[in-house]
Amino acid sequence: MGVLAISNLFLGLFVILGFTASSGASVEIWGAIFLVVFALFLISKKLKTKRIIIGMAVKASLIGITLLISYSKSLRSNQGLLHNCKLIPTIVYGLKLCNRVALDFCMAICGLLIITVNSLLAANSFIASKRSPNAIA
Repeated sequence: MGVLAISNLFLGLFVILGFTASSGASVEIWGAIFLVVFALFLISKKLKTKRIIIGMAVKASLIGITLLISYSKSLRSNQGLLHNCKLIPTIVYGLKLCNRVALDFCMAICGLLIITVNSLLAANSFIASKRSPNAIA
């Protein structure tokens, strides 16, 4: 669980950095804060039951789905401009179009990784809770 918690921490920090670079939706920043706090709780072993870990991992997976959908939609909307992105001086949210597309792609991949890490975390906690239902995390 330690590796997954550290992965959540780094993914949350990456989303915060991407948010400051892109001036995107506020769901990103709050989702990233949730990921960082969840990771810190896991690392410090403050979460007392596996049921809480499963619930928070599911919520974190929903954050990943939200990131994946919003950045995929942004990539789809800019797809027609990608072939000539260096020739187009368009600035979107303070970034040149090529930079914006690269950031959108990285954030969509980050959303996919968040879904994967937290699905594994929830599955791991679920299996552990079935083995010993009264165990503390």
